[in-house]
Amino acid sequence: MKWVRRAQRGRRKLNYRPLERRFEAVGVLPLLRGRHSTPRRRAAVSRQAARLRRAGLVLALVLVLLVAWVGLDDRFYVFDAEVIGAERVSAKEVFRVSGLTGWHVLWVRPAEVEARILAALPSLKAARVKCRLPATCTIEVKERQPRVMWNENDVWWWVDESGVVMHAQGALPEGWVVYGPLPRDAEGRLDERVRVALEELSVLGMSSTTVFTYVPGRGLVFTNAEGWRVVLGEGAGMADRLAVLEPLTAHLKAEGITPRFVDVRFVEAPYYSVEVTAQATSVSD
Repeated sequence: MKWVRRAQRGRRKLNYRPLERRFEAVGVLPLLRGRHSTPRRRAAVSRQAARLRRAGLVLALVLVLLVAWVGLDDRFYVFDAEVIGAERVSAKEVFRVSGLTGWHVLWVRPAEVEARILAALPSLKAARVKCRLPATCTIEVKERQPRVMWNENDVWWWVDESGVVMHAQGALPEGWVVYGPLPRDAEGRLDERVRVALEELSVLGMSSTTVFTYVPGRGLVFTNAEGWRVVLGEGAGMADRLAVLEPLTAHLKAEGITPRFVDVRFVEAPYYSVEVTAQATSVSD
């Protein structure tokens, strides 16, 4: 234990007092004051906790009432929607296939609704659904642009530039008409070789009033200005086939030949037929 020494009344006098004990005495008052103030603090904390509990109960009650109101009020249920961009297909049909009727606005999943619309209406290229409180929904669609009307067994179809096949909803103001069986791929689209052939003919500027017939195994066939049936085939290379057709037509007219059909599928060896019983004649013959 350490000892301290101090001077008193001018004389040197040792006053030995434990340093430890002095520090203990100094700390008594704060401890005593702390013991006397504890009940007040506890009472204040208790009152504050009670106020918080009451506020929590009120808040919980308000939330319950709010949830009940939002869940039961008809104003939060969808019974109509604004449809933008629908021209060939009716707005009512777009809303019907969306399946939104009677749905609560907070339960609507736009991505699922968009997928449902596109699956039901192949004539639509894109769809976007937006909903906001209380129950206002907007459906914005983008329609496909059909390029061809195809008659298959007296059933009319539309075909767009990407080969998507859809039920025709009337006549097109412009575009080709094709008769015959409609060749489809595994996804139900127009066969790629036929689609490419039509696309190339469009780029080459072939008249949109041309009427084609599709013959399996031969491809696209049309009747030219001379009244001859011309077999163009399918797939790429339409520019070369039309280039061969022009001098061949001039040759036949010069020779006074009226062919039953002209086949230019094979540009190296185009041929024609004069009579039903006659053999096909190659231009090189």
